[in-house]
Amino acid sequence: MYFDENTTVLIIEDSLTVRQGLRTMLSMAGITRSDAVSSAAEGRARLKGRRFDVVLCDYNLGDGMDGQELLEALRKTGTLPLSTIWIMITGERKYERVVAAAEMAPDDYILKPFNSNLLLTRMNNAHKRKQFLAPAHEQLEKGNRSAAINTLQQLAASAPGTANRIDANRLCAELLVTEGRQGEALHIYQELLESKVIPWAKMGVARIQADQGMQGESSALLKEIIQDAPLYTDAYDLLAQNLIDEGQYAQAVDVLEKAVSISPRNFHRLKSCGTAALRSGDPEKGAQYLQRAVEIGRNNNFFGPEVLVDLLQAYSETGNTQFIDRLQAEISASLADRPEAQFTLHTCRALTALVQQRAEEALALLKQASADLLKPFVHFEAAQRFLGAVVRLPETLTDPALLEEWTRTITMRFAYSRHELSTLLEIARKHPHCCELIEQAYAQLQEESNRAVELTTEGRAAEAGRMLHEMAMRLYNERTGMNACAILLRVREQLRKKNQETAEFDQMLHEILAWLPRDNERVQGFLSRLQDEEGTGN
Repeated sequence: MYFDENTTVLIIEDSLTVRQGLRTMLSMAGITRSDAVSSAAEGRARLKGRRFDVVLCDYNLGDGMDGQELLEALRKTGTLPLSTIWIMITGERKYERVVAAAEMAPDDYILKPFNSNLLLTRMNNAHKRKQFLAPAHEQLEKGNRSAAINTLQQLAASAPGTANRIDANRLCAELLVTEGRQGEALHIYQELLESKVIPWAKMGVARIQADQGMQGESSALLKEIIQDAPLYTDAYDLLAQNLIDEGQYAQAVDVLEKAVSISPRNFHRLKSCGTAALRSGDPEKGAQYLQRAVEIGRNNNFFGPEVLVDLLQAYSETGNTQFIDRLQAEISASLADRPEAQFTLHTCRALTALVQQRAEEALALLKQASADLLKPFVHFEAAQRFLGAVVRLPETLTDPALLEEWTRTITMRFAYSRHELSTLLEIARKHPHCCELIEQAYAQLQEESNRAVELTTEGRAAEAGRMLHEMAMRLYNERTGMNACAILLRVREQLRKKNQETAEFDQMLHEILAWLPRDNERVQGFLSRLQDEEGTGN
């Protein structure tokens, strides 16, 4: 028995009777510090502000996200600590097929009905598996990914059983991908697939192939995954992105519609499908899916002004003026005092002006919005809407120098990879000169980034760190900023071992970390490492 009166448990369950029953089961086992919420949105909010030892989550949570989608969202954003045990509770036997394919699986799942003995047994078994990975989790919480990878490789080699070995290899492969070590991750996935067909391992291979520009090979593998595991919605999402990268926009929307048919009341998937349709040049279909997303998501705390802005853009591009003024007022109210409010409102008003044939007013509003293009609160989706308005301006009104400045700023700030590049090119598809500017800016960004990699390979890490710091502060490109932090921390550690001065690199790190997103798991790791070293003086 690994749990006692100090164990904290969060129950996420929409049935009051089941919530009460679970709390009773826990209290009978001496676990009295349990909290309970009734929806995915409440669960996400509770987990954002507090760490729990165990989460017991129902698979079916009514409208919006199901438990599996909530788990994936929390893990992708780094909101759920690695040490937290997640057990899914479901009455649906089909969940066995879902969890077998899931790229991000719970620590265990339990089918209803069950008793307290079975629940405690599953919790204890999950704890043992967590404890096996604990040394790597500790390294990750300190932000030391390289050490965590080394630890996981050792754990996999000495694992007492198949389940432990797979757990270690799975996490190790995920970390290798985030560190840009795709070749090593690919080797792990392929080794796992030699002994057993594992959908998430196939998915790992497909993601690496897509990242390496092998969209054809990736798509072929994804179709195999969907054939074997038709409920694996992430496979549909990546297949759609591959199709977008290859310019097959209508086919991409078809794939996303199949994913929506599997989870028809999932707010995020409806929003994604609507936005994809909008970006693919079908604003009418985009408006249909975005309207459904608004209807379903309006009453939970996952809902934000972004989906309303996309819907406004869809209305703007279809010439639908019936609800546009009311929608703009709702957007204004939902933004409240958020830092991006002015940028978003100027962009929305520009879209409204365009649909109402007031192009000069739209240009003036975009000029006001452009002052914020390099502000940390402007995210890629907001920049896409801004660019969508820019390319609809009449050519007679557009200053070529202004168009180049806006296009280069957006591309070099947000085009981390071919995915973002493809999105920008699709938005500008009817504006050849804008497409040319996007491609030129992306080529320059890649050239500068590749030069930094070359310097690091040549053993000139300090020079590479300075170069990436300059790029990060000039472009506010998050990926460049994170890569800069990784190299600067490495340089700083090497200097400290030699008892040499680190002030220059300390300042660079603090300057970049001042604007990088604090809710990003990798950024949290950088901050933790920096604070630990500064606190110890080592």
